[in-house]
Order: sequence, then structure tokens, then C-alpha cells
Amino acid sequence: MKARRIFSGLRQALIIGVFLLVITPAASAASLRGQLVRVFPNGARAPAPGITVTVYNQALGRSIAVRTDQNGMYYLQLPAGPYYLEVWLSNTPTTYPIQVNEPYTDIPPIAVR
Repeated sequence: MKARRIFSGLRQALIIGVFLLVITPAASAASLRGQLVRVFPNGARAPAPGITVTVYNQALGRSIAVRTDQNGMYYLQLPAGPYYLEVWLSNTPTTYPIQVNEPYTDIPPIAVR
């Protein structure tokens, strides 16, 4: 009797677990990559290292900040969806609306002065 009750409980737990796996959407991350490029008055271009880039999504209440590397590149892993990309050159950011898609999204280079 005891074994039958334990087996019945395990079977119910397994059924509930499978049901939850089927109805729960997978939270997958997308890769985001972009570059900041300095543009000089003479038109010359160079990577813009060390600049803070923030990506936020109001609906998710999520904000992530990174700094550009020595090549002016930034890389993030985040859920797909609409975001705002902020480039912080001073106390006021320049904001760009972006769409992050799976499996990856490349943002065209952004020129900064």
C-alpha cells in the first residue's frame, strides 16, 4: 500500500512537471553587438574605447550597462525584444531605439564626437 501511494505521488509530480515544461515559454538570451566610432573634424575615424553604453527595456524593468573595449565594441546577452540604447558621453545620454532579435543582433556603428 505504501509503495503504491509513493508511486502514485511520483507519477502525479512527473505529470505536473511535464505540463509545466510544455506551457512555460523558454527564456532564451540573444547576443547584441555594436561599436562606437569617434569621428574627428577632418573626417578621420577611430574606435571609441571606454564609453559607457546602457541598454534598457521599460516593460521588463531591466537595465544593463557596459563599457566599450579597446576597439570601441560592446557585447551583451539579453532577452529578445525592444530596447533603448544609451551612449553616455556626458551627463546626458544620446538614446537610440533598437530591436534585439534571436540569436544575435548587430547594431551598425554609431559615430560619436
